[in-house]
Amino acid sequence: MSRLVILCFIFLLNGDVVLGQLDISIEDLTVLENSADTMMQSYLTNLVDKQFAVRDSLLGTLKTASDWDEHTQTIRDSLASWTGPFPDRTPLKGRVTGRIERDGYTVEKILFESRPGYLVSANLYLPADLSSPRPAHLNLIGHSQFGKADERYQRMSIALARSGFVVLTIDQIGQGERGKLSSHKIIGTQAFISGTHLFNFMVWDAIRAIDYLESRPEVDSENICLTGSSGGGMMTTYILPFDDRIKVAVPTCNPNTWSDRVHANLATDHEQVFFGAFESSIDPRGDPLFAQVPNPLMLNTTTDDPLNPVRGVWALNTWLYKAYAAHNAPEKLTTTMVKAGHAYNREQRELTFAWMRRWTGNESVDFWEQDTPLESEQNLWATSTGSVFEEPGSTGPKDLILEYLEKNRADLEEPESPEGWNRHKTTMAALVSELLHIDAGDISNKGKIDKTRVIGDGLELRSFVVEPEQGIVLPGVMLEPISATSESKVVLYLSEKGKSNILKNLDVITDILSRGYRICAVDLRGIGETSPDLTHKFWDFLSGKPIFGQRVKDVLSVIQWLKGPDLQADQIKLWGEGMCGLYGAFAGVFTDDIDGFVIEKPLISFESVVQVDVPAYQHEVILPGILEQFDMTQVYQALCPRPVTVLNPLSGDKEPAGNDEFKRIEKEVLRTYQSMNSPGSWSLQKADFEQRKQDLSSRLIDN
Repeated sequence: MSRLVILCFIFLLNGDVVLGQLDISIEDLTVLENSADTMMQSYLTNLVDKQFAVRDSLLGTLKTASDWDEHTQTIRDSLASWTGPFPDRTPLKGRVTGRIERDGYTVEKILFESRPGYLVSANLYLPADLSSPRPAHLNLIGHSQFGKADERYQRMSIALARSGFVVLTIDQIGQGERGKLSSHKIIGTQAFISGTHLFNFMVWDAIRAIDYLESRPEVDSENICLTGSSGGGMMTTYILPFDDRIKVAVPTCNPNTWSDRVHANLATDHEQVFFGAFESSIDPRGDPLFAQVPNPLMLNTTTDDPLNPVRGVWALNTWLYKAYAAHNAPEKLTTTMVKAGHAYNREQRELTFAWMRRWTGNESVDFWEQDTPLESEQNLWATSTGSVFEEPGSTGPKDLILEYLEKNRADLEEPESPEGWNRHKTTMAALVSELLHIDAGDISNKGKIDKTRVIGDGLELRSFVVEPEQGIVLPGVMLEPISATSESKVVLYLSEKGKSNILKNLDVITDILSRGYRICAVDLRGIGETSPDLTHKFWDFLSGKPIFGQRVKDVLSVIQWLKGPDLQADQIKLWGEGMCGLYGAFAGVFTDDIDGFVIEKPLISFESVVQVDVPAYQHEVILPGILEQFDMTQVYQALCPRPVTVLNPLSGDKEPAGNDEFKRIEKEVLRTYQSMNSPGSWSLQKADFEQRKQDLSSRLIDN
């Protein structure tokens, strides 16, 4: 067993007892007898099961066509609310930048603007025989770095063009000539925090692509079809509630239920999730398909798709069939299941061809795909350089986010008097409660002290567990002098790396213990002994219970327990590291039972996540639309006049915060503290190793 030992020769404040060896190991800080690494998975799965039981009960009541239509309208309205408003339709300014002549078809290289200056690169495949307008098909690409040049979509486009379809294949955000795949995650995070949605950008691109098809004289606008695989299948699904021009839809390797995906322990991408959808009894994975009823719909699926469980396909098919039957159109729904993995292989593509031809009146009876040479990625470029962002006057998705933020950034009244501060504190409590989806007045603090053991001369360690709600345990330890004074003073230590990280601060905790303080170190849910937290799966997001809010409630629960009969703490100082510092600060908006704060290496502001090129923070900071409400400046102002020290804050890329933002926040919060006659209680500092130790001890003990 690895042990850390320090020698302490420091007198207690109210006596002459000398501390001996402080002998602590990681094993001493391990509280739970059994592994809790599935705690968050079980908790969130149970939560999702309850929400889907409500959804399924609701769907079970729908009998008539009007019942289904009314529910579909609810789905449309909800998605529109989550997605946010689309911009006005502006001139597409479509232009052909090149042509490729091939046997039986022509490929045109296309650029159009879905928004002013916002370029979409595409290829338009035209059949050789264009004696009359032809049915059209829009290919929406899944997550492929090659975008429209992906082999699957080249083969599909060529086959359909040869059989008489006009086919438009576009690069989606982060693909082909429109950037890197990583932009999905980057732009998704920055959009959420700003208050908009990556899906808003992507679905509008698809809607404008249909506009472009309609603008072409070669297209029969009454017969527009749509397909895509994986992420493209998602887009095929999600566009339907927003556009009624789709004659035939074939989502591929995507239709499923989120309930089955949760049980399969699957995650998703930023553009595919909507906050609180499950809580609203809507499954965004499949429910948007109800908007296609009674138009033709094929679920093109496979037996061995690791991302889309088979049972989820059939569960969705069952509900869709009932909706189609209620509209007297059961023949317009079909579900195919090919023996394959997560793909869009030749057999799947040929099934798509046959289904589209059936419902568009295409005279061709040959739906077999022929082997044909493919073009290189560069040969299909619509730009000269392979990047739309190098075109003159081009804007990117980050520009859209910054433009949105500039128009919608929060503008709260700055508290400059005691009366203004009271209003600010009340406002912030309401805003934080709504944003985190928590009721700070409904906090459970069930706790149990487990074991007590001596860990050195004059010191003991007590392990405990706090249960903030059913299915969640927060393991913790209490370090305290055996001869502690009757006045109970506690330093609550919270670290994003878990309570065992306190072993890296033994010199500081020795100083704290020597002054007669207790140190309480706790793992919040999904941290330390109860990790992983599963934030990357977005289940908390979809169910309307962000992990950020859950952990703030954990802090409040621990605080209540410390103040209760078991510990009877008279004074509590919070020492938080990283994200746990933010959880503690947010908790302080709700309760005055935290007497002071020392917050190390926190995110300096949520806006900094949006401003940096590549944020290092991801799911753990996603609070939809937080910047439309407030930022960390307003949180710190709400903690006034209590002592708050922020040490070495980090920017959105987890580098030391820049001086300009550092000074701005320092100045704005200080004005509030000055208005409350307590300027010395606020400190924002960049400290080296030795200064940090001094600041920790002085701020946690002396203030």
